[in-house]
Amino acid sequence: MSTSTDFTSEWHLERSRPEDILAYADPFLPFVGQINKLIARFQCVHFLCEHGKPCQRLVTLRNALAFHVVKMSRWWNFDFCSKGVLEIRPTVFLDYVKSHLEQSIEDETLYDVFTMQRHMRTGDRDHVVILGRSGTSESGPLLYGVDGHRQFRFAYMTGQGNAVWHDSASSDFAGMWLAARRERARIANDAGAEKDFHLAQAEHRQASVWHQRYFHAACEQSTVQRYTEACAQLGRHQSAFGRIESESIINCLAFRIVRLAVHSHRPVTELLNGQGETRMDNVAATVVERRARTHVFTCGDETRIAALTAIVDHLDNYRPRRCC
Repeated sequence: MSTSTDFTSEWHLERSRPEDILAYADPFLPFVGQINKLIARFQCVHFLCEHGKPCQRLVTLRNALAFHVVKMSRWWNFDFCSKGVLEIRPTVFLDYVKSHLEQSIEDETLYDVFTMQRHMRTGDRDHVVILGRSGTSESGPLLYGVDGHRQFRFAYMTGQGNAVWHDSASSDFAGMWLAARRERARIANDAGAEKDFHLAQAEHRQASVWHQRYFHAACEQSTVQRYTEACAQLGRHQSAFGRIESESIINCLAFRIVRLAVHSHRPVTELLNGQGETRMDNVAATVVERRARTHVFTCGDETRIAALTAIVDHLDNYRPRRCC
């Protein structure tokens, strides 16, 4: 992990608070950018805590960020291992999380919903813990929560102040959010919006598979193949939400190709054309580089931008040689 003297304890205490860097209620901000920012901030703060005499506020921030890594893993339904991703033993990482939970009843309740379920009727689909609300509609404010099956649900408030929970459920917040907006469009008789959100639901189910394995250890030699598969699968997305989500995934995979090229001292074109049936031309290599730069500037955290940009810039040292 690279560190910089520009990002001091004071800087993080001012700019790395979870409520300032994360947007749980807005899935239009792609998963890739949000998780990259969260992981980067946690690693920076953890480094400062481990290499110095941190003040209590910094330790509290580290513990809060640790909890939000766990929360984000449930919010977007991805697989996470603290040892594999953060190089921190699970017992140590959970100590950070538990220290935070001792300071927040609300976060402790959410953590319990996804773990032991001591505060609710375990496994009861009709028992829903309300997590929040967003906006208003002709049907009243939208509520969202998690039920006893650990599934995200949404409800509308009636004029009598009762919550009517929809039958649909989703394993992640974004899936529930899209279902709620499709239902709202249906009620409003907005055929265009209903169709768009219907498409978005199906496209998100495809994209969520990539989210789930975002941190899976994968052989570097399969990076190009995964990029090709993502381009073929996600490139067909048509909804506004689906296109934004798929672009962030494809751009991320493009950056991984560039990083592999730099680390292996090979041009991107050589990597692209070394995969048997997966053969691409120089234009494809240019597209990969452009996508990699887009990934850096749209999904890279502020604390990592310089290092990530340097990786892409280093490609200049591995351009294919041309005959005179």
